[in-house]
Formats: sequence, C-alpha cells, structure tokens
Amino acid sequence: MADSALRILLSLVPPPESPYIGERDWDAVFADMGTRLPNEYVDLINHYGAGVWAGWLKFFPPGRSGRFGMPEKSAVARDGYRTLRADWPEEFPLPVWPEPGGFLPVADTAHGDCLGWLTEGHDPESWPLIFWPRSNDQGPPLTCDLAEMVYALLIGDHQKFGFPNGEDEDDPESKLPDFEAFTAAGFDRHR
Repeated sequence: MADSALRILLSLVPPPESPYIGERDWDAVFADMGTRLPNEYVDLINHYGAGVWAGWLKFFPPGRSGRFGMPEKSAVARDGYRTLRADWPEEFPLPVWPEPGGFLPVADTAHGDCLGWLTEGHDPESWPLIFWPRSNDQGPPLTCDLAEMVYALLIGDHQKFGFPNGEDEDDPESKLPDFEAFTAAGFDRHR
C-alpha cells in the first residue's frame, strides 16, 4: 500500500524540483541514527525533502548535521521522553531507541507531538508508526503506512490518529493538499 499512497501524494502535491535532504547521504544518516530507517520514510524524503505537511507535520532534513537536522532533533526528543518516563512511567510507557522496540522519532507537529516508529524487530520495514502525543494519552501504533498518514493529514483527518480535526472538520475532502518545502538557505540563517 505504501507505493500506491505515495503515488497518490505525488499526483496531488508535486514534489519540489530540488528536495532538500541535507548535505550528507543516507549512509551517514543511518550511522547517526544507529539503524537503517524504513524505506517508506526514505522514499517520502527523497521525493519531497524536508518540509511541513498541511501546516502541521514537520520533517527535518535527515542529512543535515547539527541542531536543525533530523538526527539531532530525534535525539533531543528521545532524551525528553526518557526524562518524562523516569518520572511518570505510567504516562510515558514506550521504550526509547536504542532499547528493544524503542520509540524512534523522525518528525514533529506544530503542537509538539512526535511521529516515529517502534523499532520492534530487526527489519525496519516491519516497524509500526506511532505518535507520541504531547497533550493526549499515548495511543496504540498506527495501522497505516507513512504516506497514508500524510494523505489523511492533508485532507484534515486528524481524528484517525487520535488528534482533534482542524477548522474544516465538516468537509475534510475540501482541504487543499499543502506541502511547504524547506531549503538549505532557510536553515542556514539559523546558524
């Protein structure tokens, strides 16, 4: 299903001519993360690069080193989750990467939620997607792939993932697909 969902996204939202992934290649990213990442993520990022979907879901450049790159953003989120779990284990029940089955975040939302995978098993292609909701109870893993999830967000179907819908909840199909691509220059000004 991942290929067909990605094809739907590509038909609705033309990808940028030069997707911004960062200066380093995927092998360097996988080394930073301590694991290979699922192909569904690599494929989405290779087509679109870093950016914001539906004004809400942010993917940072995986090949960017430093605090604005995905590897560092992921490490900060994991450290934060570990700290919260130490104080409130019943409210923060997930193990954290590199623990077995640990939460490995790769994106976040405008509200501070994080999206990633539960690293269950040795094959990243079998890892389930999961949100760490900032203001809600932890829900179960998602039952869809990454492209399907992004499409649902584009049409405003946030409830499917345990989040309140946006302004146009009465007619989610009327929402226009929206992707704002990040660029190297946009990140360089933060140095």
